[in-house]
Amino acid sequence: MRKDVEALRKKVEAGGVTFQYLHLDSRTLARYLKAHGTVDDAYQKMVATEEWRKDFKVASISATTPGVRRMSASNLAQVVDGRDKLGRPVVVVTARNHSLFGRDMNDMTQYIIHVLELICSRCGNEGEDDIPDNMCLVFEMLGFGLSCMDYPALRKLYTLMTDHYPERLGVCLILNAPLIFSGCWPIIRSWLDENTASKIKFVKTDSIKEYLDTSILPHDM
Repeated sequence: MRKDVEALRKKVEAGGVTFQYLHLDSRTLARYLKAHGTVDDAYQKMVATEEWRKDFKVASISATTPGVRRMSASNLAQVVDGRDKLGRPVVVVTARNHSLFGRDMNDMTQYIIHVLELICSRCGNEGEDDIPDNMCLVFEMLGFGLSCMDYPALRKLYTLMTDHYPERLGVCLILNAPLIFSGCWPIIRSWLDENTASKIKFVKTDSIKEYLDTSILPHDM
């Protein structure tokens, strides 16, 4: 992997593209290589992310962005103060706080990006080898109903993470999924590549303790 990282670094230096919007360090290069397999493919995906971050004005999206502010009112996602047992930052999505009806997809996209940027800012960079460079994503499913099941938003999350945040997902914990979710899961699973699917774990209140200390979770869960 180290030789491939150096080969990708040399390709970046010789490629003629100035990366101003995608932060590049050895860990970024390694994530793109792991996700895309070859130096050439990783480089092309990095160029695509650089262009996307520029065109979408990712750096300007913040808590005060109107779409983010509107979505934040529902308290759908929270980046918690603690970390999981491997030291990964944790974001908790409380499914019951979301409704498919009335939500605006543009607002949702901005909100997803804002949360991803926030959680990634807590991941380790080059020189911080003791801090993982991926996240623990928890979907808290208590009180979940079909009105909460937003397939387009979930697919947008998956697409964004696959295309522009490769290998940022360390583990995804589906906590206390009700029986009704068993009809939704096969649809979601059909989108996922094997690497992503292998990171998804269905857990209960007791078994989640294998991954994190429950004291770090929001008190209203």
